[in-house]
Amino acid sequence: MRFWIIISLLFSVANSQAQELNLSELRELYIEASFEEDKANKLYELTKNSSIESDYKNFSYHAIAILLQSKFSLNPFDKLKLFGEGKEQLEKVISQYPKDIELRFLRFCVQDGTPAILDYKLNTEEDRQFIKNNIFTSSEELQQFIIPIFKTLNDGRTSYTGR
Repeated sequence: MRFWIIISLLFSVANSQAQELNLSELRELYIEASFEEDKANKLYELTKNSSIESDYKNFSYHAIAILLQSKFSLNPFDKLKLFGEGKEQLEKVISQYPKDIELRFLRFCVQDGTPAILDYKLNTEEDRQFIKNNIFTSSEELQQFIIPIFKTLNDGRTSYTGR
């Protein structure tokens, strides 16, 4: 019995460390996935078993992966279906964690690059202001992830989920 307790404790410690590493990896993969379909598929595979209850950050990256899959889909019906699914999941997690700057940043990136015809630009200005007002209260690691992309998007040079 003691053996199983020790094994489960070791597994939970290893699992929590993997989740910490996972977030950094997901952030890096998100940047790559914005430009490469195989990376978008990898992001999807890494996050497909996540849920809001178990790890809402991973779940938000799963929503992003679905949105990125819509970007790379060739079938217009699949594009719309995937876009709607990803959008719904992203909005769901943001509604539960509205003050999480990373979630708001991810939505900002998506909305910034979404064509107007899809009618998903409603929160762009609100998110932009939220990010500007709160970026320096976040961790150094998160700032290093957000600031370069945010600055690029605000300068209008490129979009990280542009279609």
